[in-house]
Amino acid sequence: MRYKSLLAAALLAGTALFAPLVAAADDVALLPNGLMAPSSPDMVPAGKFKKAPPWVIGMSWPGVGNTWIVQTIGEIKYAASHDPDIKEFRFSEANWQPAKQVADIEDLMAHKVDALIIVPISPDLVKAQVKAATAAGIPVILSVTAGTPAPDATVAVQGGGEAFGKTGGEFLRKTLNGKGVIWVFRGVAGVGEETARYNGLREALKGSDIKIGAEVYGDWNYAKAKGLCENLVASGQPVDGIWFSGADMTRACFDVFKEIGKPLVPMTGEANNGFLRAWKNAGADSVGPIFTPGLGVATLHAAVALLKGEALHKTYLSDPAPITEANFDKYYRPDLNDAYWFPSTLPEDVIMKEFKR
Repeated sequence: MRYKSLLAAALLAGTALFAPLVAAADDVALLPNGLMAPSSPDMVPAGKFKKAPPWVIGMSWPGVGNTWIVQTIGEIKYAASHDPDIKEFRFSEANWQPAKQVADIEDLMAHKVDALIIVPISPDLVKAQVKAATAAGIPVILSVTAGTPAPDATVAVQGGGEAFGKTGGEFLRKTLNGKGVIWVFRGVAGVGEETARYNGLREALKGSDIKIGAEVYGDWNYAKAKGLCENLVASGQPVDGIWFSGADMTRACFDVFKEIGKPLVPMTGEANNGFLRAWKNAGADSVGPIFTPGLGVATLHAAVALLKGEALHKTYLSDPAPITEANFDKYYRPDLNDAYWFPSTLPEDVIMKEFKR
């Protein structure tokens, strides 16, 4: 993933430190098929924000980026347009400018939205606006990295992060029988999601005899990662497996190994159709942590549930089982293009229209 896409991921990410609870039978399902579960016993009581429809729901998004962001926004807008109780869905995008996001949120509040969804560039940036909205009786649904405070938010939705990195680390630990030398391809230095994913890897390797032989920052970028991989291979440094913070970098190393005729080692990826195609074509040994574009729809479902007067947990976490060789065929879509991300909340006819290869 590229820089801006990971910023979005950082804002929507979670960590294994906040494990989902066992959902009760009467819990509201923010996403289907076990993709999301409550992660806090604390509840927003039923009826607190109940309001007769139709509603105006506002959403502040930090900025655009890669195909994950495009699909996520598309799924949110599709869901909003097909809910008869939503009179208007006001969507704003801040172009990664903190001052613009603050102004966007204030503009949404001035339009007297009935619920407010925020994916903040930084949670600290929007503290005052979140506090003002909740004081005015507007429920605020925030998407933040698990472990990051969600100041005064009514509900927080989380996914990815440390759990993403740990999935890849555990795959390498198991595949390499707990020993060997790995290379680590990190994202953009200083980005919260990058750090969370890397921390998940380190947690997975604790107590093993796996050593990190090389650690580089590929910026989630195919071209930069390819150059770094070429240099590492040319150096002759030993490698038994490679951990990646994003699958564009994995695809780059697939290509480097193929071009020079070097046998593949186990490499981690993610739940993107383009990566799965490359994984299959390369005959690689890999794993795909899932960071569903349905996370945005989950925030919309939370807003609707609150306005209907339903009780919700204060936090929810999406941490589904990853894509492996065993369930690969369940996810991979050879009929769809490389821009498609799993799992989607869109109906099949829309998926075919938007992503047919």
